[in-house]
Amino acid sequence: MRRGDLLGERERYELDQAIGRGGMGEVWRAYDRVLDRRLAVKFTRVSDESLVARFEQEARSTAWFEHPGVPTVYDFGSHDGCFYLVMQYVEGMTIDHVLDAEERLPVSWAALIAAQVCAVLNVAHRRPLVHRDLKPSNLMLCPDGSLKVLDFGAAVGLGPGDVRRTTTGLGAPYTPGYTAMEQVYGSPSPQSDLYSVGCVLYEMLTGRQVFPGATPYEVMRRHEDEEPAPIGRLRSDVPPELDALVLRLLAKQPGDRPANAHEVYQRLLGFVSTLEPLPGIVGTPAPQHLYANAVSRIRITGPPAPVTRTEEPARLPTLDAIVQARAEAADLAEAGRYTQAAALLSDLTEPTRLALGDEDPEYLGLRLDLADVLFRGGDYRRAIHAYRAAAVALAEWYGPDDPNVLTCREQEAVSQAHLGATDTALTHLQELLDDVSGGSPYDPLTLRIRERIVRLKLAAGAQDQARKELTDLLDDITTLYGDDHPQIAGLQILLHDLTQAGTG
Repeated sequence: MRRGDLLGERERYELDQAIGRGGMGEVWRAYDRVLDRRLAVKFTRVSDESLVARFEQEARSTAWFEHPGVPTVYDFGSHDGCFYLVMQYVEGMTIDHVLDAEERLPVSWAALIAAQVCAVLNVAHRRPLVHRDLKPSNLMLCPDGSLKVLDFGAAVGLGPGDVRRTTTGLGAPYTPGYTAMEQVYGSPSPQSDLYSVGCVLYEMLTGRQVFPGATPYEVMRRHEDEEPAPIGRLRSDVPPELDALVLRLLAKQPGDRPANAHEVYQRLLGFVSTLEPLPGIVGTPAPQHLYANAVSRIRITGPPAPVTRTEEPARLPTLDAIVQARAEAADLAEAGRYTQAAALLSDLTEPTRLALGDEDPEYLGLRLDLADVLFRGGDYRRAIHAYRAAAVALAEWYGPDDPNVLTCREQEAVSQAHLGATDTALTHLQELLDDVSGGSPYDPLTLRIRERIVRLKLAAGAQDQARKELTDLLDDITTLYGDDHPQIAGLQILLHDLTQAGTG
């Protein structure tokens, strides 16, 4: 990239100055030549077209996420073989640089920074959108004391099969030293982000990482096997209650961590008292902005005003209109516009049932379309109910062994796993495996379910059991299908990294 390069349609964005570089790419300050405003453009050096497609999809799915603690994503595209995101420009200093200057932070500042991160996560996790790469360099402290959580787009673009790329610098689904082990093994959840918050909070309070190490594998092994030293041993002025909260955030098992980001946010606010300026970083602290202060005073009292509507008789859709709407929704989903596609299908579901009946294939197909669009768009909470309803409707007409019924059951469990309900997802997948393995124990569905169970057991901390099942699965697939089966590569990477983390 060079100063003066023009990006986007009508050459809208003009690069001005590189303001950050890393293993995956660089960030430039730029100007919007149409709206005359300053922007930030993040470039990612990725040559694999499939990974570029993932980044594009993630940019679309996170564009909805408007929060004062997250830089707004305006646009994305490609330039000279690099994928880029166009974002809001933020003035400030990242927490890693703050720690370079301060070594460690006053208790109030550390608690306030972590509380602001949790305020962002509380909104993101409802989607649920899991950041997966929270670390000091992805947190920007602004001159007024507010915080921005960076990299909410590209950081979540890679999937569980890309674990090895992380350790060789080609991807960034996690950073050793700030990542829960269930995420390393391919099952991130909202509790994984809370673990990362604990790592950052520990470092802000002590001036050192939870588990330093000479290599990424040593760091991961320590995170998996060792208990962190209580902060009170390293710093006497940290309240014991805050020390206990950090240790709970750093619990090995997701279920032993706080229930959600809102709980952590509320507890952290209790440790925020006087905020002294941080010279050269924050002048006059002003985390309570005028707008937020005004909004907080809104009080709505009294009964709601009656709403008078003149409703027209509902018109049921024709079969042709339903077929056309499903095709339109498919086109929207293919373009990554999942929110629009889901709204279209959701609005059409009940009218289609009334027009065609419960057993009509077009109605049942629409139910499947809706569930799939919700899942692809990351709306896992709604996807669970959509898959469950579709499975019940399909089973009634086609039987419990119908392939679409089995797929719905699998996707419902996967959606639960994405929401962090690991135990529930494991139970449902095991029930599904018991139902399908008796007929054909080595068909693609059975093998895929076995892999999902292995990954979830790793996330749940059952490493020994998961390692044995993973080895058995690899042996079965290799014996039956040879080394060219599509599951082999990902399973071998997982076994290699599991072995390295256990013996490093």
